[in-house]
Amino acid sequence: MSNELRPGFVRDLLRLDGQVALIMGGRGALAEAIASTLADLGCEVALASRHERECAEMATRITTRFERRALGLYCDIAREEDIERTVAEVSTRLGEIRILVNNAGTSWWGLPEQIPLAGWQKVLDVNLTGTFLSCRHAARRMIAAGGGGAIINIASVGAYLSYTPEVGQVVPYTTTKAAIVHLTRDLAAQWAGHGIRVNAIAPGSVESGMTETLTDDVRQRLLARILLRRLGQPIDVAGAVALLASQAGGFITGETLLVDGGQAIG
Repeated sequence: MSNELRPGFVRDLLRLDGQVALIMGGRGALAEAIASTLADLGCEVALASRHERECAEMATRITTRFERRALGLYCDIAREEDIERTVAEVSTRLGEIRILVNNAGTSWWGLPEQIPLAGWQKVLDVNLTGTFLSCRHAARRMIAAGGGGAIINIASVGAYLSYTPEVGQVVPYTTTKAAIVHLTRDLAAQWAGHGIRVNAIAPGSVESGMTETLTDDVRQRLLARILLRRLGQPIDVAGAVALLASQAGGFITGETLLVDGGQAIG
C-alpha cells in the first residue's frame, strides 16, 4: 500500500485516458459540464439527444478545448432503434464504450388527477424505459468486449421527496426517478460478474434545464429546503460523475449519490 501512496496517485486514480464515454441527453449546461469533465480526464466523448445540432456544437467546443475526439449525434431515447444505432455508431467511430451517462430526462407538470395518460407515458418512456434501454445496449457491448465499464444514471433528489402542490406537481418525474434508483441497484447486481459498475447520482435543484422555468416563488420555496441555501451548479454534479466513472470510485456499485446541498434533509 505504501508504494501506491506516491505523489500523483490520486490524479492517476481519476485519469480516464483513452476511454470512450457516451452521454445520453447530451445537451444543456449539465451535459456540457459532464462531457467537459470526462474529456479533461482523458475521455473521447459522444453526446446524443434529439437536438443534434446543439450536441454537435458542444462536441466541437470540447474538441477545441481539450483536444479530445468528440461526436454530436441524434438520438431519441424513447426509441430503442435510435439507442441501438447510437451505441453502435459510437463504438465504431470512437471505440468501445467504457462509460455511459444517462442524463436524458423530461417532466410533466400538473396535478395527478389531471395528468393525461399521454403525459404520464411520455415521462415513463424517456426517464425510465429510455434509461433501461441505454443501459442494456451499452452493457451488451461492454460484455462482448470482455467486461468492465461504468454506467451512471442521473436520478434526482425528487426520488426521495414528495412535494405539496404549491412546491411541485411532478408526480411522473419523481416516480420515474425513484424507479431509476432501484433499477440502478438491480443492474449493479446483475452485471457485477462482468465487472460493470452501475451507480446513480441524485442531483438536487441545479441551475440547469428544468429549474430555469421555475417562478420566483417556487424557487424561493426550494431554496428554503436546501441546507446550503443555494442551487447546485452543473460542475457539482460533474465532479460526482468523475468519481463514479474512474478508479477513484472503483469499489462503488449499486449506490445513488445525493448531490443536493442537503435538500433531502432540509
